[in-house]
Amino acid sequence: MKAIPVAVRERILKLYDQGKSTGEIAASFGYCVAAVRRVRQHFRARGTLEPQTHRCGRKSLLTKARQTRLQQLLARQPDATLAELGAQFDRPTSTMDRWLSRLGWSCKKNAARRGAVAARRGGTKKTVAATAGGRGRRPAGLRG
Repeated sequence: MKAIPVAVRERILKLYDQGKSTGEIAASFGYCVAAVRRVRQHFRARGTLEPQTHRCGRKSLLTKARQTRLQQLLARQPDATLAELGAQFDRPTSTMDRWLSRLGWSCKKNAARRGAVAARRGGTKKTVAATAGGRGRRPAGLRG
């Protein structure tokens, strides 16, 4: 939902000053009663009519202190895995991956998976197909 424009907020406050009720103001502008009431409440609390849209959403768990600590850990051990870093912060590896990407770091690759090849791309399928009486290779350009 879009925020109420500042010009409309000013007119809402002027109508409140003239003694209009919240229901009358809401009906004249086409907003719900709660939205009009909130304009006045927020003006009293904050002292400004500007919408507070920049503070929406979930707050990051990567505080300045954690960011500094993470950078110190990476300076000491730049080849640390996500699991090792997560153990230091008591956070899952997915969180550590997001924090590292925000800081411009990449994670260490998994050494056990480097040499792994998918079963279809290995040589075993071709040799099994050739010994079973099937075609050894398919014509170029065909998949299946």
